[in-house]
Amino acid sequence: MTTRLLLLFTLSALLLMPASKKNVATAKGENEDLALTVTLYIDPADVKEVIGNDLGGHYIVGEVKVEPKYGKDIVIDRDDFLLRTDKDGEKAKPFAASQIAGQAALVIGQVTDNTGVGSPGWSGATGPIILGGGAKTKGDSDKPKPNPEMKSDETASPLKKVLDAKILPDGKTTEPVTGLLYFPMEKQKMKNLELTYGGRENRITLRFKPQ
Repeated sequence: MTTRLLLLFTLSALLLMPASKKNVATAKGENEDLALTVTLYIDPADVKEVIGNDLGGHYIVGEVKVEPKYGKDIVIDRDDFLLRTDKDGEKAKPFAASQIAGQAALVIGQVTDNTGVGSPGWSGATGPIILGGGAKTKGDSDKPKPNPEMKSDETASPLKKVLDAKILPDGKTTEPVTGLLYFPMEKQKMKNLELTYGGRENRITLRFKPQ
């Protein structure tokens, strides 16, 4: 009887344990000036937990912590971050909030899950092409169309306000800084992703393993 109760208790405990997050991973690295910790969220459901919006499933979100070493004055520039996938060599730099939910956002086709979320690219003969500075196609016939759902006043977008509030801030700092980065990339496996920070010298390269 005691053995049976113990077995039932053990099974109940296992069922109550949270499932491992295969779509969330954290990596750490450092150079002479700073230590960098990044947690990637690649599944729309996890993105929604972090932001409150899944961004239409078009974005991978990085939760970033930058820690200057020895009280150094460092400059954080979001353009120094680059996400790359081994799957097909696609690369993406983080988008600003206005590129996702402001007037600068473009929608090619229809985003059905999230009104006011700009799609980061559109499909041509060779598939989607995603660039950090904006979306482009190889053909001149495919022209971006303004999002008809987008309000003319960017500040009127609740989503843009949330994204701006949570984004990793640019600028000088001697103190640890945290924030989010929004990479226009989708449908990727964690094992294929690589994040780099900085230039050729003093670069930090991170690879991710699911938690």
